Amino acid sequence: MSRHYHLLAVAFAAIMAMGCSNERKDAAVAENAAVTVVNKDTVVKKLPAEAVPFSYTRHICFDVMLRDSVPARMIFDTGANNLLLDSAFYAYHFAANGNLRKAMLGGAGNGMEMANIDASGWSYCVGNKSHTEQMAVVLNLRKIVGDNVDGLFGLPFMQGKRVEFNYADGYMRFLTAGEEIANDFLRVDCKWLGNKKERIILPLSIAFADGYTINGDFLLDTGMPGTLSLNSTTAKKLKAKGVLDDAGKFVYTVGGIGGSAVQNDICASQITVAGHALNDVRINCSENSQGSLADDSYAGLVGNGLFERFDVVFDFAEWVIYLRPNRNFAAPQPNYFGIAFTPMADHWIVNGLLEGGNAAKAGLRRGDRIEAINGIRATDSNASSLYPLPEKLTLAVMRDGKIVEISVQKE
Repeated sequence: MSRHYHLLAVAFAAIMAMGCSNERKDAAVAENAAVTVVNKDTVVKKLPAEAVPFSYTRHICFDVMLRDSVPARMIFDTGANNLLLDSAFYAYHFAANGNLRKAMLGGAGNGMEMANIDASGWSYCVGNKSHTEQMAVVLNLRKIVGDNVDGLFGLPFMQGKRVEFNYADGYMRFLTAGEEIANDFLRVDCKWLGNKKERIILPLSIAFADGYTINGDFLLDTGMPGTLSLNSTTAKKLKAKGVLDDAGKFVYTVGGIGGSAVQNDICASQITVAGHALNDVRINCSENSQGSLADDSYAGLVGNGLFERFDVVFDFAEWVIYLRPNRNFAAPQPNYFGIAFTPMADHWIVNGLLEGGNAAKAGLRRGDRIEAINGIRATDSNASSLYPLPEKLTLAVMRDGKIVEISVQKE
């Protein structure tokens, strides 16, 4: 079983804790990403022929059909080498006919955790493309990504294909044989990690305010909502150079598969990919001693927070990435609050917190149940109006059966 499952945070956590995002437009996308809701008026978004819509809130989430009859909401995660299903979702739909065996699984958390494997064969469809895998990994996924997700699928579905991901308009499209890549896309030559050709690494350059620069290979991870996570080996180099002297320590109760995580949040003065420069980008540096963020065979992970600023073509056959800046490329950094929320059915759970940050000083704690943010509940139809986040959040926190109001200023 591969150890490379990367689910670092959650959609809401990305907005609060990670940095750049185009949430202000895409948070209004309904469950069917081909329809956008604006002030209660429905506007149909015309997608290209053969396009498969997805919803995007720092995770790429598709409507998937499992075994021809069971609909599921699933994240596309290049960190997953197998189908992965949430344990509650599996228990409801498949447990009666399942045959599970135990396994230990690691990922972006700082350790290993017990999971189950069902090796009875799994067929699934995304759009009009179908795929079959022998086994599915079953574990409590919703504690990481929230109640609106049933599972994830990964690179096996995409192997050998060229695929366009349009983050701005919310769709995926498989390129036809012989289809040309437009001239305004820039090519990024990547490499496979190891001989199994299961994971892809791409070159990036990261510059910091003191003039120190890192040029390294970063693991592609579309299951990661953040922009960039440096592994603990790379973080130690930054610490030795004094780059982390003013960094804030961010602690996750659940940092991914494998459990908790600790990171240092800092701002890179510039990230350069394919000749394109992103300025003043918030990134994090892991302190993990185990898991994918302690693996020194690459410098760190690169996630959706970077790719959301581009139109992207992934060539999963060669391995090459093509990038073209989209309308969100120059979007300003969102306000940063140092809080990670996991979205549950009717509330949010505080999963991560910046130590000594404004939220912690105001009295917020990891594990707090948030009933409303700026008067808006998780179940409200106008929840999208939270974006872009203002400079102050008013949180209605349930404590000991009572609502406590906590106000948090941006960092």
